[in-house]
Amino acid sequence: MKAHIARNQNAGVPLALGWNLSPADRGKLEGMAPAFGMKLLLVAPADAGKTVAQLLGEVEVKAPRTLVLEPGAYPPALVLANFRDKDVDTLLDLMRQAQVTIPLKAVVTPANRNWMFADLLAHLQEEHAAFTAAKESQTV
Repeated sequence: MKAHIARNQNAGVPLALGWNLSPADRGKLEGMAPAFGMKLLLVAPADAGKTVAQLLGEVEVKAPRTLVLEPGAYPPALVLANFRDKDVDTLLDLMRQAQVTIPLKAVVTPANRNWMFADLLAHLQEEHAAFTAAKESQTV
């Protein structure tokens, strides 16, 4: 008897998890995607209880925690996985040039891969608020 192993269809493929993206920003990102071989995966409010790894298709979704976020609970966010460092820099430069407004950005790490997506959003928002406050205090 052969064992059936679920394969991650996205293994090694540059992936971007998008949260609360405006139609304009989504369109710009989809336009940039072919240059990186990137897939844009939109995270629905009902999927906020899944881990980052589950959203990326790396692990099977058994029973995610039941957590549904309001669609506007957090500002737009983009979480990148399977990108080379230079491609992350290039994508961020292109996003700046195209005036894509996504305040929360992160790269998937071994540490945050197993976080529930809602927890990652909360963490990113805290970091963004602290960074913005520090930046504003330097300009005063």
